[in-house]
Parts: sequence; structure tokens; C-alpha cells
Amino acid sequence: MDAIGHELWLVLSVAGRVCVGLVFVLAGVQKAQHWKILPGVIANYRLLPRFAVAPVSALLPVLEMIVGLLLLSGFASPAAPLAAIALLALFAAAMAINLRRGRAHIDCGCGQSFLKQSLRWSLVARNAVLALLLVPSLASAAMPLALSGVVAGLAFFLLTLVLNTLSALPPALARGHRFA
Repeated sequence: MDAIGHELWLVLSVAGRVCVGLVFVLAGVQKAQHWKILPGVIANYRLLPRFAVAPVSALLPVLEMIVGLLLLSGFASPAAPLAAIALLALFAAAMAINLRRGRAHIDCGCGQSFLKQSLRWSLVARNAVLALLLVPSLASAAMPLALSGVVAGLAFFLLTLVLNTLSALPPALARGHRFA
């Protein structure tokens, strides 16, 4: 790979880790803040046996925060990006299974409790895009924090927040209609 390609790969690697790391830290913090309703959100997916819901709801916010912080730390190990990709794939699969079952009405539990989001295929696609952002960090050995990568990661993260907010708006509000 030439020098420019290597630099671009490094920037993409850092940008993906920063964006997805921030997404995981924010989601973990928000789930921890709303720990009382998280078991209900997880149970609504109807994928786990009843006895597993409480331990999963206790572990999930901590796991998301740890994975997010590891992504942000820049450790050279591919373990953090692999763990994040696995979690994103698991969440996407859970959403897809429920969408296939016709259960689009349930809350995705993606964080931001003030933005209740029903399941949609666009949320499955969002998880796939976030996972793809981590692919460059799997192939890179050393991960120095390139400033341009950090800035790009922050921009991707902010774009993710804006798109999540817009997609959570009621359809009439999203089309610009005013409520009387």
C-alpha cells in the first residue's frame, strides 16, 4: 500500500473506532441511567429465556461501556473492534428477527430513552454501517491517534446522533407538519 493509502486507512481506522466507541459509551451510559426499564426492553424482544433477562440487562450497559472505552483507547489488539462488531451484529439480528415476526412496534432499546424508536430495517442497516466502520481497524496493527481520524470520527458520531434523532421523530413532525 502506498503512503497516501496507508494514511487514509489509518484515518478511517481511527474514525471508525472513535465513532463507534462513542456510540457504545453513550448507549451504555444511557442504559445504565435507565436500568429500571432495561429488563422490560430486553424482554420485549422475546429472544431470551426469562431467567436470562435480568443478568443480561445488568451486564449489557457495562459491556457496552467497556467495549466503547477500549475502542477509544487505541489498543492495537483487534479484540475491541471484533467485540463491537459482534455486539452490533447481535443487536441487528435481534431487530431483524422481530421485524420478520411482525413485531416492529417494540422499542429498539438503542439508548436515548427520550427518543423511543420502533424497530425498522433502517436500524438494522445502521448497525451494519457502524460495523463496517470498524473493518479498517481490524487490519491495522498500531493505532496512533491521527487528529484527522479523531475529527472524522467525531463528525461520524454527530451524524449518527442527528440521524437517530430524525428517525425517531413522529412521521408528521418529520415531514414538517405542525401540531395544533
